[in-house]
Amino acid sequence: MDNQLIRQLLDDYFDGKTSLEQEARLKQALQRTDLPEDLLGYRPLFQYLDQPAPAQLGSDFDARVLEQIQPEEAKIRHLPGRTWMLRVAAAVVLALGAFWIYEDYQPMQHEEVAGVDWSKYEVQDPKQAFAITSSALKRTSMELNQGTDVAAQGFERNLREISRFFE
Repeated sequence: MDNQLIRQLLDDYFDGKTSLEQEARLKQALQRTDLPEDLLGYRPLFQYLDQPAPAQLGSDFDARVLEQIQPEEAKIRHLPGRTWMLRVAAAVVLALGAFWIYEDYQPMQHEEVAGVDWSKYEVQDPKQAFAITSSALKRTSMELNQGTDVAAQGFERNLREISRFFE
């Protein structure tokens, strides 16, 4: 089989268009000793495919693995009486300490503070209320205008910096 036919069969093989007979001829052709350098790389692929399949696991494989990993039954340890008594004493000490801290932590009772009678500070005259409201709105307006002036100055400065790149 010539090298051009081997290349064509390889192309068909990788496209999935070869029959079993063509694949057998291709495997046989790649075993030749006078193959060109570019076809030698395909030889290990077909040698690997000729190797026998690895041995299958036996039907008792799962049982054998489970038998090896089964945990032993837990052993019950009996602690000496002194150990139990120390544990109970520690629990009692913790409970008493928590109760003692809780009792000390209780917030103090505050005396009731007399409420402030805000009604005496309310404005009764509509003209005076209008004057106070106008004053508050003027001050708010001035503060907002200062903010817009600062923003406008920053905007102009940014425009000048950007315009340098387009000059």
